[in-house]
Amino acid sequence: MVKTNSKQKLNKGALSLILILAMMLSLSGCGEKKSAKYRNYVESLITANYLGVSDEYIETTGTNEADAEAMYLQNMTRLADNLAAFYDFDISTDTELSPKLTELAKTIYSKTKFEVSDAYLENEIYYVDVTVYPIDILNQTYSDVTAYVDDFNQRVQDGEFNDYDKETYENTFASGIIDILTSASETITYQDPETVKVRIITNDTTYYIGNEDFKSIDLLILATE
Repeated sequence: MVKTNSKQKLNKGALSLILILAMMLSLSGCGEKKSAKYRNYVESLITANYLGVSDEYIETTGTNEADAEAMYLQNMTRLADNLAAFYDFDISTDTELSPKLTELAKTIYSKTKFEVSDAYLENEIYYVDVTVYPIDILNQTYSDVTAYVDDFNQRVQDGEFNDYDKETYENTFASGIIDILTSASETITYQDPETVKVRIITNDTTYYIGNEDFKSIDLLILATE
């Protein structure tokens, strides 16, 4: 059983149901200027999902603290699962490494860096510009991970793991990858910023952003190229 060193793309699939439902909560109007109100809503949505800071999101949307926390934790689990898929390991049954990977996901997403413009009107439609600085930890650690995989493969060929069962073998491999990423997470670098034009969908009493716009933001948070 030899781990390959081929670079894969993260499996950034469909957003979790709870994330979509939370994003689609309708919002009652208030006296705040629309340009700032819409900006604050989008800022609070991103902050709640990636930074786990949800006070403003709760106040803005009227959701409760438990749902906001569940949304955040499910987003962290999603990243942890994607990292495991990206590096081709399975630690789902390990009671030590699996939580460690989720904590790593929290650390990575805690570095989320973005800016949201005031809302502006175009053809009677409100938009905000969301500028994201993609977290570049996958490229940042690529040479270290490649060296680790090459060394691990040599250890496999030397017979070091011949007596390991599959679970122990997977956990040994994963532990090294997680350690590399954890070390790098303290000095994360970013790719050049990219901007997404986000439509504010409105009717007489509510407003929100669409799934596709939120997915566009999500795809930029962590660089996978």
